[in-house]
Amino acid sequence: MGRSILVVEDERILRVTLANDLKEDGYEVTAAADGDEGFRQIRQRRFDAALFDLKLPGVDGLQLLKMFKASNPHGVAIMMTAYGTIQSAVAALKAGASDYLLKPFASEELTVLLRGLLAQRTAPPDKTAEPTVRRFAELVYVSRKMAAVCDLIATVAPSDATILVHGETGTGKELTARAIHQQSDRREQPLVCVSCAAIPETLLESELFGHEKGAFTGAVQERRGRFELAHGGTLFLDEVTDLGPAVQAKLLRVLQEKEFERVGGTRTLKVDVRLISATRKRLEDEVLAGRMREDLFYRLKVITIRLPPLRERKEDILPLAEHFLETYRRPLRKEICGLNAEASRYLLAHLWPGNVRELQATIQRAVTLTKHDVLTPEDLASDDLPAPPLGAEASPHLLNEAVREVERHYLQEVLRRVGGQRMRAAQILGISRKTLWKKMKTLGLE
Repeated sequence: MGRSILVVEDERILRVTLANDLKEDGYEVTAAADGDEGFRQIRQRRFDAALFDLKLPGVDGLQLLKMFKASNPHGVAIMMTAYGTIQSAVAALKAGASDYLLKPFASEELTVLLRGLLAQRTAPPDKTAEPTVRRFAELVYVSRKMAAVCDLIATVAPSDATILVHGETGTGKELTARAIHQQSDRREQPLVCVSCAAIPETLLESELFGHEKGAFTGAVQERRGRFELAHGGTLFLDEVTDLGPAVQAKLLRVLQEKEFERVGGTRTLKVDVRLISATRKRLEDEVLAGRMREDLFYRLKVITIRLPPLRERKEDILPLAEHFLETYRRPLRKEICGLNAEASRYLLAHLWPGNVRELQATIQRAVTLTKHDVLTPEDLASDDLPAPPLGAEASPHLLNEAVREVERHYLQEVLRRVGGQRMRAAQILGISRKTLWKKMKTLGLE
């Protein structure tokens, strides 16, 4: 793990404190008192990580950030600011910041964040090593990206820090929450999972915080909420962006004061719960749109774990497929020994817009329906995953057509998920809106 760090902070006491704390953690620290000195340090040498104050004399923090990322794309950059607005946070993230901290912050918060971000850095592949299938709790992987995620989970699990898990649908957010709980000191206590999107907003407050008898029509008896049920353990809130304003205010109070009242009640209840939340949306966008409180936003994202989509870790596709094959084969007592070569290539060619969940459903369906002792492309085929044309393997023309069809299907799925919003679709795909328009025209989607 990289150990060289540049700290640029104009406030002397904080600069010295940060430098001393980081040195005690084993880092090699270079400190600068203003942006100009920070700029000179960036030009002179390469750092594994950098901490930049947003407001600096001379070159400001955002300019330093851009210079740092230009010379070291894989370097970890954390912004520090006492001017905590969501606009500055978004600007920092867009400029390449790995994360940001709102001053004042605890040294332990920086330590955990820095260790996790350094573990997640992109590393050059070891071409001489054979990929090893690894398991961490219920997570199965060989990719470096998922190895970094698991390293971060192991780092943050022992703490009580609030964690936000961000990832597309089907990337394994609940499995990540389970892994954090299993690695924590709360593992012997309950893990309570709630899908905020699955519960009507009018019932969500009662579901989370409980209600007293007679609190509303139909409340015929006292009911404990999910926070009480999770006391001493962990509460996982999936799709936390679906919480309404009233529930957000009550959740903020629980995080700050560790207390609440049931719906219709006056008695204040104390609770000890570690909160993990998850979302497929960008919380920053939700705050800017006025759908999420900014003070709650900072409470939810003390530590962020970002789950890569399956298309960005293709080396995990076949190990996951084999894992699911074994999982579903055993109960059916089927003697299926694996996938043939064509089926493996078939799975690798798909972009998996539904991520691991889509792959899991594909293998479950194939195992259930197949009459063969190995899975073939025909076993895997469905409306969402059409079978390849005959002779596609030998014909470049047909192979190109198959790739074109996969790309077309994936673009359709992304556009469907964002309600046809091309700007949002282009952001998800990592391309410009103009490039998206050209692709849509070429693929007959205009």
